[in-house]
Amino acid sequence: MKKLSIFICALFAVVTVSAQRVAVLDFNAGVGVSQADVDGISAIFNTYFSPRGYTLVERTQIDRVIDEQNFQRGKLTQAQMVRIGEILNVSKVVIGDVNIVMNQYNVDVRVVNVESGTISAKDGATWAPGSSYRTMMSQLGTRLASQIAINPTANTQSAVSQYKTWKVGDLYDVNGKQGVVYVVTPDGKHGKMVSINKAPDTMNWSDAKLWCSNLGGGWRLPTLDELRVIHKVVETLNQVLAAVGDEIPRGSHWSSIERNSEDAWSIYMNGGSTTNYYKSVDLYVRAVCAF
Repeated sequence: MKKLSIFICALFAVVTVSAQRVAVLDFNAGVGVSQADVDGISAIFNTYFSPRGYTLVERTQIDRVIDEQNFQRGKLTQAQMVRIGEILNVSKVVIGDVNIVMNQYNVDVRVVNVESGTISAKDGATWAPGSSYRTMMSQLGTRLASQIAINPTANTQSAVSQYKTWKVGDLYDVNGKQGVVYVVTPDGKHGKMVSINKAPDTMNWSDAKLWCSNLGGGWRLPTLDELRVIHKVVETLNQVLAAVGDEIPRGSHWSSIERNSEDAWSIYMNGGSTTNYYKSVDLYVRAVCAF
């Protein structure tokens, strides 16, 4: 009986862990848009959607189930999407619709709980035809991922953070916030960190500010003085970021400080020099946050 109990507990644990999976389905093509365009939008969203605590299901597995069930790809009903989720043993499926309304692309994305069939998160994005939508889809993917992120040890981490002392180079992971500490108070209880989430590409100053603020949770574009501090410890930070396949590039990074209405200040991360650029210039971006 004891062995049977252990087996049942182990099986329950496996089922619980395996259920923490999410499938991103092809978005549906709505008014005024082709399925080919929608497939491209879906692919970009999928690149940046990575909710903590979940395993993303491979595209080939999703396609196989759709074919086996004789569902029409790109025209799935919500009931069919839930059925796909049940077959794949996922806890959530991500679905979306793309329409052109008032000469603008509108993307509406929802995260559906497979067990209940209810919507657990939703968000959207809008842009004009002909403009680049990669940044917007990156921000949309990041926002939705943060809404459903699983942090099983959040309470424990919160309690530990009250007593833990931090040092430069520590990986901060408390209550859904992740970053690398770059400065601390004398008692080590508080400080600031750079985000592990990196911008999808270089961008102009206005887009840089927007991208950082859209991360939510107090993330923002750093000041000039904050960038100077980051420059001094960039080697230490990059050693930690390398573990997640990232680094702070050695080029020029935007600060939040304006020189005038047309220019803003930046730091060249390799040498630490200060330069002002037109706000329309594309530079590197890294968000910071206090803790």
